[in-house]
Amino acid sequence: MTLIPKPPYIISIDKKGNNMDKYKNTDGIELSYTNKKDIHQELVKEVIGEAIKILSTYNGSSKISMNMAIGNTKKFLKTNFNIGDK
Repeated sequence: MTLIPKPPYIISIDKKGNNMDKYKNTDGIELSYTNKKDIHQELVKEVIGEAIKILSTYNGSSKISMNMAIGNTKKFLKTNFNIGDK
């Protein structure tokens, strides 16, 4: 018998009915950015929104364009969240 481990995240449903994985760390903590009066939460959401825009800019028929969009997005997120290469 094969046991399938449960991942450390929960599944939430988006407005279109697609299953979306909501990340939880190993301690079971997940993000909750619902306070519209918290400037930090709003800034984080803006940065992530900009990253999504960068990902959306590539030409779908060009792998080079797609790779550039992915690379630019990774660089943008690493810069804004002070994440270095490990």
